[in-house]
Amino acid sequence: MTDQVQNFGQQHIDVDNDSVGTDDRSATQKKQDAELAERLSSIIDGTNERVIPLCKMIRKNIEQMEAKKEEDRDEVELVKQVRPLIEQAEKILNETNGIIKGADPDNRLSSKAQRNMQDHKATPEEQRLAEALKTLLTEVHGTIEWAKDKLEAFPKAKKELGPLLDALAQPLTQIVGGVLLLLAGVLNLVGRLLSGLGLDGLLKGIISATGLDKIYKGLGLSKWLNMGKK
Repeated sequence: MTDQVQNFGQQHIDVDNDSVGTDDRSATQKKQDAELAERLSSIIDGTNERVIPLCKMIRKNIEQMEAKKEEDRDEVELVKQVRPLIEQAEKILNETNGIIKGADPDNRLSSKAQRNMQDHKATPEEQRLAEALKTLLTEVHGTIEWAKDKLEAFPKAKKELGPLLDALAQPLTQIVGGVLLLLAGVLNLVGRLLSGLGLDGLLKGIISATGLDKIYKGLGLSKWLNMGKK
């Protein structure tokens, strides 16, 4: 990733300043939300530990081929090196997406959805989850876009690997959308983190692609769609 992304990942949200309203949740509800945020954070952190090394290997292989003289470049070999890395990363993201879908023990996606999306001050658990999501998005999405750009110089490899990179983006979108549906309050935190990187459009695209914009509006929660705004 760029130095900007790496440096920004070391920053933290000032939880005390992220109060967006009065928290009317009961003590039980707060405890449930905190436990869910902590569980989701562990899932995403585990995914990052497995996927980020693959992203780095994808970049390394493309960079090494790019560094060769044009007459020495072997696009067939590049595909052979990169294809399994992309496929393994997609497999991990699909597994994570399945786990996220199963992380709804108290039916939060039913009639309880609105109370779980109430305004409240950001908690440490939500902060950790937002940072984990930001890392997943910037690393995986960043690698996808970077690789697509580099593959413009390798038309044969682009034909083989381009569709795989597009497929890799799908579970990433579903993971982020699934987490934000379970804990909508994290949306504002992730929005601010990505806004600092100039990636507002990425999160808004995911929200639209997963239909979260319609769900939030239907619940009277359109304010959550103003990501990154103070």
